[in-house]
Amino acid sequence: MTLKALVLDSDGTLAETADVKRAAFNQAFVEFGLDWVWGRGIYAQILANALPGAEVEFYTLMRHPEMFNRLERTGLLDKIPRRQKAIYLGLLEAGAAPLRPGIARLLAEAAMSKMKLAICSTSPRAEYELLLFNRFGREMIDALKGSVSGEDLQGVSPIQAYRTCLARLQLHPSEVMVIEDAPNGVAAAASLGMQVVATPSLYTLSGRFSAATLVVSDLGHPAAPLAVLKGDAEGAAYLSLEALRRVHGQKDPVAINRAA
Repeated sequence: MTLKALVLDSDGTLAETADVKRAAFNQAFVEFGLDWVWGRGIYAQILANALPGAEVEFYTLMRHPEMFNRLERTGLLDKIPRRQKAIYLGLLEAGAAPLRPGIARLLAEAAMSKMKLAICSTSPRAEYELLLFNRFGREMIDALKGSVSGEDLQGVSPIQAYRTCLARLQLHPSEVMVIEDAPNGVAAAASLGMQVVATPSLYTLSGRFSAATLVVSDLGHPAAPLAVLKGDAEGAAYLSLEALRRVHGQKDPVAINRAA
């Protein structure tokens, strides 16, 4: 079928947000008088094992179990994540997470075309809106149709998010292409019959993307070509809408899902 919609994940896909979140946690720890410092190794372990919102609880039980009761009793297990979120939004507003290579170019091209464009995220809407606002102002946010954020969901299930987004777009799954950085998100979108281009981010580089049609380093730029990690980019040095249409025509999404 014809490609009619482009759906992008937010965290890690639009921008490398994980290290900004990590910095916000570290700042919150200082403000609450804790000498904890999360490096990338620790944070990768936390991301791989803790549900969003339970990072501090998981880390306390893993590294400082003797402190858990005190932190719970004083309310810090709740106060620290709330403060981290506020710090993180402030950092996003200040431009601490620029868009990944090729994202602004592709979004601008899609917005000028007749293709539907949506963001599908389990994170709060304000986070991806700040990322887009910093680069485009309100214009790109207003161009989105059928987007989904954490406020629209019960829990943080990627498959629920993509199912909701698909329903809002009112399209057949084979008419939609998804760009994702996380293995769970790739698997969720593909399981619903959508083709997926994976762009692994800093904390998902070692993940398995077997359900993706194409895996690339990023979306690329004429002066900085992408690297193909899996699949066939049809000779494209960067992923334009036309290149995505060619990739979209390679395989039947149902067959991809069966193979995954």
